[in-house]
Amino acid sequence: MVDYSRVALLAFDIDGTLTDATTWWTGETTGWVQRYSVRDGEAIVRMRERLPVLPLSRNMTASARERITLLKLDARWLGVVNKLEALPQICREYAITPEQICFVGDGIEDADIFAQVGLGCAVADAHPRALSAAHLVLDARGGQRVMEELELRLFERRPT
Repeated sequence: MVDYSRVALLAFDIDGTLTDATTWWTGETTGWVQRYSVRDGEAIVRMRERLPVLPLSRNMTASARERITLLKLDARWLGVVNKLEALPQICREYAITPEQICFVGDGIEDADIFAQVGLGCAVADAHPRALSAAHLVLDARGGQRVMEELELRLFERRPT
């Protein structure tokens, strides 16, 4: 059984988590774009009322920055080069321990983050290394209402 009670901050990867990891090149003016779930955005807004929610992602696209800005999230860890190095910064800023962080991801590098946080959640179609390192594997695939499922698990105590 997963213990959700210690979660004091939710951090998430973007590519392959909030999105299905597909990008489209729209030209020099706009650059790369991605598709985001409106329902995930609504879930993030609701969760943001209960705890800090922020991206911990290497994504540096203008579309990701716009999405995070519109959701009114702390964007300081958007476009980070090394997620493991960013983790202590987040802990200091929010006065929490890594064990109080729930991190949602999908990539091979996210497996290392899962080992450092209290609750590492992999999306259903994550890299095999991330799947094996996760404390919890979600039913949702990347870009398919991952945050909505997580909201239900964190706050409505849906069984794991």
